[in-house]
Amino acid sequence: AMKRWRPTLRGDLQVSADKRPPPVLIGNLFDGLKRLPDLRGAVEALILFLVVVAAGIWAAASGVLEPHPLASRSEVLTISLSTFFVPSLAEELAFRGWLRKGAPIAASLSLIAYVFWHPAQVWLGLPFARPEFLDPRFLSLVAWLGLACTLSRIRSGSIWPAVIIHWGVVVVWIAPYAS
Repeated sequence: AMKRWRPTLRGDLQVSADKRPPPVLIGNLFDGLKRLPDLRGAVEALILFLVVVAAGIWAAASGVLEPHPLASRSEVLTISLSTFFVPSLAEELAFRGWLRKGAPIAASLSLIAYVFWHPAQVWLGLPFARPEFLDPRFLSLVAWLGLACTLSRIRSGSIWPAVIIHWGVVVVWIAPYAS
């Protein structure tokens, strides 16, 4: 017999007889893509972005991030365009696209998986892996970013504020700190 995933009233998942992903999760993903944030969601996303940037400033000042500026503006433009899709959009869809309000356990598990994904990239030898993905101080920044994106996704009902926060932080990080 196949197993079936079923959401509970708390937003957790129970496994029953069928291995197909639940339509609820896919529906949440499409709803998050279709929905644009309202003004409150946009303002909250801006505040969360600034909190993560402040954490990044602390990281730069404390030596967690070391400056290695990109050579040219065209490199910065190329990085800015490409990082919108990978990692920003791809990771937000994978880790937060399916989240919904009222599911704190799912949100917590998503955040833990997102943080764990970074060192896993190094351990698996994936192409976007970076040595700092193993540094606990850097992973604390990843956790702040993940928390900001998770809160933004859940509070706004849209995936787009989380994608923009993620993208902005990655661009701000890569441009002055790429090696």
